Amino acid sequence: MSLVALGLLEGYRAKIIQALTQSGGGSFLRGWRVEMDPTGSLEVNFLGFCRAAQKLRLNDIDAALLFGADSPNEMTLDELDPEMGHFVYGFRRWMTEGFGGPSEMFAVLEPPVTEGGKSEGKITKKEFVQGVLGKGFDATEELVSEIFNLLDMDSSGHLDMEDVMFLDMDPKAREGAIQKMRIRPRIEHEHLMAKLFQELKSKNYRDGHRLAPRGWHAPNIDKLPLVTLDKRIEHKDRQHVKRSESYCLFKRHLDRTYGNGVRAWRKGLAPGGTFGLTRAAFLQYCRRLNLEFDYKLLWSILDRDNDGTLSMEEVSPQAASSLARLWHWTRLTFGGSKFSWKPIMKVARPPPSWKSHTSLKYNTFLDAIQTLGWTSGGLDMEGASLCLALDKDGCGIISKADLEWLDGWTAPEWLYCSSDKEAWLQLSHLLIKRYLRPLSAWRHLDQDDSNNASWDEFVELCAGVGFEGSRGGAWRYLDRDISGTITMQEWHQDSAELLASFKEFLDKEFGSVKLAFERIDTDNSGNVTYSELRRACKRRGWTGNVKIIFKCLDI
Repeated sequence: MSLVALGLLEGYRAKIIQALTQSGGGSFLRGWRVEMDPTGSLEVNFLGFCRAAQKLRLNDIDAALLFGADSPNEMTLDELDPEMGHFVYGFRRWMTEGFGGPSEMFAVLEPPVTEGGKSEGKITKKEFVQGVLGKGFDATEELVSEIFNLLDMDSSGHLDMEDVMFLDMDPKAREGAIQKMRIRPRIEHEHLMAKLFQELKSKNYRDGHRLAPRGWHAPNIDKLPLVTLDKRIEHKDRQHVKRSESYCLFKRHLDRTYGNGVRAWRKGLAPGGTFGLTRAAFLQYCRRLNLEFDYKLLWSILDRDNDGTLSMEEVSPQAASSLARLWHWTRLTFGGSKFSWKPIMKVARPPPSWKSHTSLKYNTFLDAIQTLGWTSGGLDMEGASLCLALDKDGCGIISKADLEWLDGWTAPEWLYCSSDKEAWLQLSHLLIKRYLRPLSAWRHLDQDDSNNASWDEFVELCAGVGFEGSRGGAWRYLDRDISGTITMQEWHQDSAELLASFKEFLDKEFGSVKLAFERIDTDNSGNVTYSELRRACKRRGWTGNVKIIFKCLDI
């Protein structure tokens, strides 16, 4: 390149720097960000430069000569102002070596939590300059202020975490931060629109009111994340009410029509003596009787283990539990329920007027099996519950055919076992040894993230940690309402409260878990680090144990 061309280039650069300094209110780096590099990529492409030059009225500059034939598509900050570009690079390297990255530097420079338990999450210019110089960065106060101006593009006087992330030396993290800077205006616009919409909605203006949302705004407003979340919550609440109503109506139908759930199973749902009901057969039953509730929704409630088949214990778990204990006892004592009738008749003492050899009244039947060694397990009304469940026709007698029907069933272990606290303590010890925390163990238990653990998932977890004790007893210690599933509240109350508090915090502060993830992920990497999560919780005043939450979510 000739000396004349070099002279022209130096003149062009001087003009550009002067124009950017004026645009930045006396700060070259702020002018650079505002006019040429709003995303913080520290470079400007050819078309972007031409638009900025036109705006700055730099019409006499030869952009093609400035960019050069060897690099026609972009110009970096180093190429425009080598001295300032080298200074910015030096600051980025010092930041990486001293703190590890921009987020770590921000966490160190950020003011402490206020008395109210929240942090503003912002750093003023004075705090930034004093903090950087106090940590040993070798520069004048004026130059450090210029770095602040580079970060504070909109002249707000303070920095957020997102403002510093593009300084990251890691190319992948930096690219994510730049991408987030590109979409930041859209996110802020969406939050503003959603807030405005919710404010107008709360005032409940009539449709014709001048402040009411207009119909042509609906396509854009309906797509806003916070508006979508509100609709999702409303839909979830309606579904919850509908689920409860459907289940109550179904139980009322069974009790009024058959007397109890087991009798309904034998006479209505599975009259062929089977112990499994397909979804198609269940829906056919509901339609045949023209029952007035949501059949498909009801199926999702009853099929607790999501195996596609409905079992008797899912329809009536408490009554099935009484039957299961009798089934288990007869198998251990006689080899099966159908083989127990003869021994029962041998010890039975029916009244003289009773002539049948294939049936007994409730009291006589209970006296006979108690004589043979059956016990109620210390449960109140166990005998009455057993007889009501076993009596197919509800006529007050137990027949040989009832025991033969019971023999065709294979009751799950949890259904006939008694609560065993010692077994649960042994299992809990193994779980803590393997997973360290109850919440981490829950994440491995609840494999389908349904917030309910099935018996099959529980058995798999026990096998995984080598637990050889009473699995059914440990299960029953947790499943005290004999629902057939274990909730997180039953698993570990403190962990459930911690997670519920964290979920409530995310919904309240961000609108949803998804929106919270997007906001907390400051470098747009697709992952939330512990420091990012801790800072977000600290800034917004959540006082729960962030470390436990992070460890358990990072399964």
